[in-house]
Amino acid sequence: MTFTLKSSESTAVVNTRGGELTSFIHGGIEYVWQGDPAHWNGQAPLLFPVCCSPKDGVMAHNGVAYPMPKHGFARNLEFFPTFVSKDRVILEQRETDETLEMFPFCYALCVEYAVSDSGFTAKFTVKNRDRNEMTFCFGGHPGFNCPLTEEDGGFEDYSLVFDDASGCTVSITNAGFMDASVPKVDHLRGTNEIPLKYSDFDNDAMIIENLPKKKVRLVSRLTGKGLNFTFDGFDALGLWTPDHKQSPFICLEPWNGLPADVAETTDAKSKKYARTIAPDEEYTVGYEVTVIR
Repeated sequence: MTFTLKSSESTAVVNTRGGELTSFIHGGIEYVWQGDPAHWNGQAPLLFPVCCSPKDGVMAHNGVAYPMPKHGFARNLEFFPTFVSKDRVILEQRETDETLEMFPFCYALCVEYAVSDSGFTAKFTVKNRDRNEMTFCFGGHPGFNCPLTEEDGGFEDYSLVFDDASGCTVSITNAGFMDASVPKVDHLRGTNEIPLKYSDFDNDAMIIENLPKKKVRLVSRLTGKGLNFTFDGFDALGLWTPDHKQSPFICLEPWNGLPADVAETTDAKSKKYARTIAPDEEYTVGYEVTVIR
């Protein structure tokens, strides 16, 4: 099932399958990647209760290992509407017999999307409905068309411009995993700008940690047009486009939880930036997109 959200100048589409916002159109321009198996058939999946590939394909809770697919299971399950209006929708997913085989907790994952004349907001709340404390990761994986229009040039005519990138680090994943033996890159040393280059993604994703301000602009250097992406409350930002495909999109991925490190254990609490919440406690985070035209 899908819901169409509208303001006077923008339209968004939200799919109950995976709880994704799968389209945002402003001024006749589609901002969200529409999916193409030749490149990547995803669009904006939600990553819960793990970001990227877990160590050895499992996550351990209280000493018991449970199978866990890459990026978790929420993106493949149905969400159910709890509120619907012209410009806002709230969806919820809860545990099932299937999820309990992978994640031994009762939970509620609530997603809220709202569209405005200048962009959209995405808000995510995880509630621990279990009797025990619950450890998990959460992240977004939205893909944005790049370029957005022909006048904006091509992918490599765009830059990512951060409000403040001083003191942050940029890591390159190795086959989807963190690896301290892989040297960090100096893309943001002395600058707040990363000009996009396909070759930077030949190994996999770039991961940026310790950003003082959680805001980045994806902008064409030819026209100055693009979008703002604000992700307060997240610890890291992943940047990804498929390797060696020269795909016309880039994913801006805010994460609380990193890909597994080759040196870490399978214990959920060993994951960097994972969250642990007590029974009945809630965790809320989100991001905002505004257009630059």
